[in-house]
Amino acid sequence: MTDDQIQALLDDGKAEARHVEALKKLGAGAYCIHRSWGFGKVTSFDPIMGKFQIDFRGRPGHSMEARYAAESLEILPAEHILVQKVTGLDSLKRFAADDPLQLMRVVLASFGGQATADGIAGALCPEVVATADWKKWWDGAKRAMKRDPHFGVPAKKTEPFVLRDKPQRPEEELLRSFAAAANLRQKLQVAEQLLRIADHLSDAATVLGPVIHALSGEIKASPHRDPATTLEAIWIRDELAGLCGHQTPHTVEQIHEVVLNVRHLGELLQSLPSAKQKRLLPHLRTAYPDTWHDTLRQILLSADAKLAGDIIEFLIAGGQADAVGAFLDRAVREQTATGELLLWICRSRNQQVFAETIVPLLNVRLAAAILQSIQREHSDTGRKKNLLLECLVNEHSLLADLLRETDIEDVRDIARKLMAHPAVGEMDRRSLLARIIKAHPPIQALLAGGVETRQQTISVSWESLEQRKAEYDELITKRMPANTRDIAIARSYGDLRENFEFKAAKEMQKVLMARKGELELMLANSRGTDFADAKTDAVGIGTVVTLADLTENKTVRYAILGAWDSDVDRGIISYQTTLAQALLNRKAGDEADFEIGGHRHHVRVEKIERYVDLKSEIGPPCVPKPAAGGDATSAPAAPASN
Repeated sequence: MTDDQIQALLDDGKAEARHVEALKKLGAGAYCIHRSWGFGKVTSFDPIMGKFQIDFRGRPGHSMEARYAAESLEILPAEHILVQKVTGLDSLKRFAADDPLQLMRVVLASFGGQATADGIAGALCPEVVATADWKKWWDGAKRAMKRDPHFGVPAKKTEPFVLRDKPQRPEEELLRSFAAAANLRQKLQVAEQLLRIADHLSDAATVLGPVIHALSGEIKASPHRDPATTLEAIWIRDELAGLCGHQTPHTVEQIHEVVLNVRHLGELLQSLPSAKQKRLLPHLRTAYPDTWHDTLRQILLSADAKLAGDIIEFLIAGGQADAVGAFLDRAVREQTATGELLLWICRSRNQQVFAETIVPLLNVRLAAAILQSIQREHSDTGRKKNLLLECLVNEHSLLADLLRETDIEDVRDIARKLMAHPAVGEMDRRSLLARIIKAHPPIQALLAGGVETRQQTISVSWESLEQRKAEYDELITKRMPANTRDIAIARSYGDLRENFEFKAAKEMQKVLMARKGELELMLANSRGTDFADAKTDAVGIGTVVTLADLTENKTVRYAILGAWDSDVDRGIISYQTTLAQALLNRKAGDEADFEIGGHRHHVRVEKIERYVDLKSEIGPPCVPKPAAGGDATSAPAAPASN
């Protein structure tokens, strides 16, 4: 812009003195970038209206007031990579083919001397380097930058590549970073980078000696402050020392000092990088010679699939195959096995090394545990991606393996649970049911009537119904509007390809929409009741039944309430549980059989009372939160004794 045009804007109050420097650069033909609209070119200025015309990608001819343009636009110099893609694309392509380092200098200089791999890809692909050629070209460019001391190549994908003012050997920069690191974790990050380049050092002992000494001091000073970090420091220190020919005779004692002072070994294992978790297992055995196997088995109930596999392999190698098999069988029967542990069982079922341990688990109980775990994770997190569900769907022989030697009633029970399962989509449901029908043709009749089965009205307590309604109201009036605002705010940050906030908000939108659909279906198919019409001539919804457990010679009492009511500690169970279904319509004096935790019970109905008459004693229905929910048709863990 000319000085006269700027002065006119100031005189008319359309700009302020603080805008002058920016306006001087905003002439026709100037290139700019906006946080939301991206790259653009100023095409003209209307002095009467005091507005610029700017061609943004996807928004040609956009009109913008001078004041706002000065505040919101970043004027790009002619050498900026985005400008050169418009004015000199052929030159950039020649650089890409003949001199990748020069092209990288242009890119990094354009972004203040540093940029991440994703940022570089966004600047060059596909205009300068075709998408099909990108990976090969980028691998070559990275190798060239590693050899050139003018470039800093990051150890992690999320860290930026750096263009240096002066050439620098990698170890010099890393040693300075190590000395400046504020804590042991930061020192380890630098030490790992030194480990990667150690083979290229001309005098490794001189370079790495101070690092080894410093790490040893940190390990000795704080073995209990951060156990996982201390263990990593010990291992990295030993690897560096090995490259220099140094001895570290106290490694085992130092590791034992750490693990013997840790209260929760499972948390320690899982806080280690997955590649290093297996490395700790032998030390747990030597540190806890009498209890190591029991400890590791308990850790299985909180470990992820990879760690679970490492632990089981270690236990089997240590002569614990029978104990591991019994532990896994009990975890499946009692449905205490996590989704990660079940996922490992499913993925490893065909590996010969685990055959003796896993094959006995492949039965209908495992199928029920899998469906229960999928539902629990769905309720806990609402995540659309469920690895255990993906495994069940994608491994076509899995369901058939689990139901191969199962009687037809148990197969029908699994099919019913599958048809009503909230986490299984319609296409996956049909695919899984088709596999069951192929192995067990009589189940076809159930599939034919499946829609009606899924839409049956269920009885629920007013308390549980109000809780679901309150959750739905909060979802509609608070959480979804807040999510909409989050999406709008995140969108304003621009460049959606690298906008983590936008992606996270969109993922949450999917979660909320899925939960909205679930709640609408639940509310539409439920009928509230206060159980006042319950009768005592037979066991039914709203009754309290006292049982004589003839198997264990004790008396137990259950209140059989609505589909969403459950508090085993107080003897409250849903009428949809296996136990309740075994008791419904029984009269005083009748006997029944049911199974809990893999143990069969033979009981006699002693007394039937109305819940409303005992509500002050038993308390209100206890409605589990969705996160603690679970399959409404599964039995409680154990009877509640009087």
